[in-house]
Amino acid sequence: MHWVYKKKPDLSQFGFVYLITNIKSGKAYVGCKHYYNFKKSKGKTKKTESNWKSYVGSSKHLCEDIKKIGKNNFSFKILAEFKNKRSLRYYECYYQIKYNVLTATLKGTEEAAFYNNYVGGKFFRPVQHYDEC
Repeated sequence: MHWVYKKKPDLSQFGFVYLITNIKSGKAYVGCKHYYNFKKSKGKTKKTESNWKSYVGSSKHLCEDIKKIGKNNFSFKILAEFKNKRSLRYYECYYQIKYNVLTATLKGTEEAAFYNNYVGGKFFRPVQHYDEC
């Protein structure tokens, strides 16, 4: 397992918010992952363990970089665990805003510091840059 956390992951929780960082470039990604997959069948909810142990994020560009330079060139950190989906989604958004994932740039460059292209599925990285007056 590649996830680093201050304690052993608590599988009684719903899921976790994470930070994946490209060690070579410093570019990062903030996301969330469920510990379990939930399926409804005949009025009953069945939970099975998800692929969280081997999961490497959902960003296309992040996954491309992991394939290109290798998983060993990335750090995988669990920021916090949450007991329900509502809290998980809230704090994923909270950390994305806290780290300014849409506007932060790598030091000394204009390159985006995060692989994230949106926050909470509602706020997206602009497709063009504008000049202030």
